[in-house]
Amino acid sequence: MTNTLILLAQTAAPEDAVLFGNKWIALAVILSGVAIFIALIALFGRILAATHPDEKKTAGAKAKPAAPAPLVVEVPNASTDTPSPQILAVIAASVATVFGPKARIAGVQTAKPPTVEALMQMWSLEGRRQIYTSHNPRG
Repeated sequence: MTNTLILLAQTAAPEDAVLFGNKWIALAVILSGVAIFIALIALFGRILAATHPDEKKTAGAKAKPAAPAPLVVEVPNASTDTPSPQILAVIAASVATVFGPKARIAGVQTAKPPTVEALMQMWSLEGRRQIYTSHNPRG
């Protein structure tokens, strides 16, 4: 087996076996073939694009839709702690839907954004929780 491998390694391909008799001519022929192939693919793509127009572009060119009406949203005053009556109505409706009509709302106030320290504490607690739940308890 090793003698066969050594014999194959020592025999080199003759120079006559190169395509077209010169390796540079062979390289030029292969590269020009690749360039022609790419050009044909690009031409085929342009033909397909011309014969199959995009539906969105043609629909937009025929008739432009009217501009949508602007959305008006009432934002409660951030300086006060009481939300607007519309927000209170939505909260009351959602509480009645979830907990039933006999549910009672004790109070509503706007939430203050958490501080950076509180956010960092929440992240550390979540990381600690993940570490502890990944351990297998001994039993």
